Amino acid sequence: MNTFEIRETFLDFFVERDHRRVASAPLIPQDPTVLLNIAGMLPFAPYFAGDAEPPAPRIVSYQKCVRTNDIENVGRTARHLSFFEMLGNFSFGDYYKRDAIRWAWELSVDHFGLDPERIWASAHVNDDEAVEIILEETDIPRERIQRFDSDNFWWTGQAGSAGYCGEFFYDKGPEYGEDGGPAVDDERFVEYYNLVFTEFVCDDDGNIVGELPAKNVDTGLGLARLATILQDVPTLYETDVWVSLLAAASRVTGVERGDSDEHDVSLKVLAEHARATAFLIADGVLPAKEGRGYVLRRLLRRAVRHSHLLGVTDADARVLPPMIDAVIEVMRPGYPELERQRELIMRVATAEEAGFRDRLAAGLAMLDDELADLGDGDPLSGDVAFQLHDTYGFPIDLTAEIAADAGLELDQDRFDELMTAQQERARAAAKSGSGGVPASVYREAAAATGSTEFVGYDHLRAESTVGALVTVAGLVDVASEGDELEVVLPRTPFYAEGGGQVGDAGLLVTPSGRLEVLDTQEAIEGVSTHRVRVVAGEVTPGQEVVATVDPDRRIATARSHSATHVLHATIKEVLGEHAQQAGSLVTPGRLRFDFPHFEGVADDQLATIEGTINERVLRDPTVRTEIMDLDDARAAGAVANFGDKYGDVVRVVTIGDFSKELCGGTHVPHGAEIGTIVIAREESIGANTRRVEALTGIDAYRYLTNERLVAEEVARTLNTRSDEAVARIESLVERLRAAEKELVRLRQADLAGRAVDLADEVERDADGLGIVAVSLDGLDMDGLRQVAGDIRQRLGERGVAVVGTGSDDGKAQLVAALTDDLVEAGVAARDVLQPAAKLVGGGAGGKGGMAQAGGRDGSRLDEALQRAADEARELARG
Repeated sequence: MNTFEIRETFLDFFVERDHRRVASAPLIPQDPTVLLNIAGMLPFAPYFAGDAEPPAPRIVSYQKCVRTNDIENVGRTARHLSFFEMLGNFSFGDYYKRDAIRWAWELSVDHFGLDPERIWASAHVNDDEAVEIILEETDIPRERIQRFDSDNFWWTGQAGSAGYCGEFFYDKGPEYGEDGGPAVDDERFVEYYNLVFTEFVCDDDGNIVGELPAKNVDTGLGLARLATILQDVPTLYETDVWVSLLAAASRVTGVERGDSDEHDVSLKVLAEHARATAFLIADGVLPAKEGRGYVLRRLLRRAVRHSHLLGVTDADARVLPPMIDAVIEVMRPGYPELERQRELIMRVATAEEAGFRDRLAAGLAMLDDELADLGDGDPLSGDVAFQLHDTYGFPIDLTAEIAADAGLELDQDRFDELMTAQQERARAAAKSGSGGVPASVYREAAAATGSTEFVGYDHLRAESTVGALVTVAGLVDVASEGDELEVVLPRTPFYAEGGGQVGDAGLLVTPSGRLEVLDTQEAIEGVSTHRVRVVAGEVTPGQEVVATVDPDRRIATARSHSATHVLHATIKEVLGEHAQQAGSLVTPGRLRFDFPHFEGVADDQLATIEGTINERVLRDPTVRTEIMDLDDARAAGAVANFGDKYGDVVRVVTIGDFSKELCGGTHVPHGAEIGTIVIAREESIGANTRRVEALTGIDAYRYLTNERLVAEEVARTLNTRSDEAVARIESLVERLRAAEKELVRLRQADLAGRAVDLADEVERDADGLGIVAVSLDGLDMDGLRQVAGDIRQRLGERGVAVVGTGSDDGKAQLVAALTDDLVEAGVAARDVLQPAAKLVGGGAGGKGGMAQAGGRDGSRLDEALQRAADEARELARG
């Protein structure tokens, strides 16, 4: 079977057994505490925890996953991947061990054709029930069932659901290792099917403290591992998917597999990381300095670095576009999002590769020089690692990997110290719930109140009861004036923050108290909490309550949300389909919209966008909302935004004939109610990501009024009319430019005169070598190059000019220029500067007769100039 057939066989098998087939969830998980989906069960975690009702009691899925904790093993072992696919069958309080084990056996033997004599099993040391079921439902004898302790007990590492687990292993044969089962050799006996039976509740230390209300099944079958077994190949890189991708890697690099072990590793890394890159970008991840964007950037840059090791060293070369073409072709079955997002994937990957290749060669040269100077046992300097990170864009993991390849350690402590000094980063893990309230407290509130019924689409006022009072310490029985806490209601008109829209504010009034609602959030799936301050009296659970949303805030927010949809549709029309929503914030009178794009939006494009959205709003398009099946909504062309979660039944918001999106937010009923929309700002918020901020309604009017007042004040200052102010400013700017050009001319003449004086004063040695090494204040890099070049020209032959300057921030800059005869004799300006650059804490770059250097320690500039002069003498004599 090829990989696609294996996947479909698994899915069809369980669909025939009444499982609902579910497509892969995005790699960006709903849980904000998790960076990326790393397991097939992760999208279903709320169902296992009891925080939400599953859409069906039985589910079968295929799930894309990314895990980079052991990325250095990719390409070096038989089965390590950063991107992988998990097949899983799940039961939420329905079938249990017997069915799960019987079906796993039946699937393995009857449908995948595995040799029953080569299948082994494992179980927990205390799970006699599972062992007996294996003996009864399969042909595995007792001697091929091995018992383990912690390896066969599954829990999340924190308080929550847990249970025993078991595995099926396949014996690949004596040529792969020792006999004796998985306890002896896990290379020969490959685990391919994991069966987890959750029935317990554990505390934070992993101790069983109770039982779940329902017993569940959570299985995982590694698609690549099973393909390795069924296709009878030694490693996953010989399976059908990887034969195609590695052939593409060979084509784009010109290196054939088998050329050398190290080349084979690099080909595998290039192919594997290209696949992971395509899937991450398709799901809305963009390169960034931290978080999941850092994971993507690390994969991209590792791929480029390994192509460099394969000989693709041209700064203008591009290996990722053809690799991504190959990935899309191979992985298209089952993942249509790759084709839909082809343009986005290509543009992001191409831009990232181009940016890194520009710096890769210089960074590697600097690193090679540093490694060559280290003695035995010396670590790679954290200062060098930081400069590679800060100047050349090398992820620290990449630098550490290169050092490890050279048999060296990295001074990680020093690197961390420098990073902390540069920028304090928040590294605390996100906590569950707002204000640090544990999820277990919210679950307790949900048990008392039930899920929240939202009636706010049609009503801004509703009667309800106080379901629970929530604090960090747990549920409380009373809250009094001045207290701040959270309130759960079984029925509410308050919109809980979601889809970029902020939560509602307003009032809760009970017979004994008055509470100001400051914010509304969804604490756990299906349960809304109202963050409140008790402003009068007290409140207790069970009281009747009148909940009233602040109408002005809600209406202003609805204007902004509808405006966001209009803006989204228009931006895609003007800039291209790749410019899909990658983040948004919808607040009263103001919106923020993030989208992938690869250059600043031009003024004329912004003007077109702003004009179009206002024309559309003025036509007063109808805003319609419909409840539809997800598949029907997608078939109708509804846009699903990156990272948003959708159930089987969705709400579709249609504005006119130009916008149709899946959206749970609140909207105005007619487009004209949005009022004026003004784009206030467009800016970059990271690599390949732009942000537009806009104002709506009265906020837009106030903005325009202020802009008019500013224009009138400018006109008064210029002593002209408003309609003539621009021409007047252009005239003044032209005069200023003329004055600046004259200053530049005078400065260049001054620099030329100084160069002449310095060259004329030089004393040549017995070999006729003349060296000028001087510090000049007030020059930038261009000025240094001009002076150094003028001195070189004046020196004629056997001349070296080294010019340096210190900046106000304490840094140093140097330029070296050599006459042509020295260059022809084999002396390079970069070699002259390299020792000096190290003294000031930096590196040198350039080629031939001109080079430049910079460093953070300007206090050693004079010493560095002298060192450069000494090096020039040595090189000229050699």
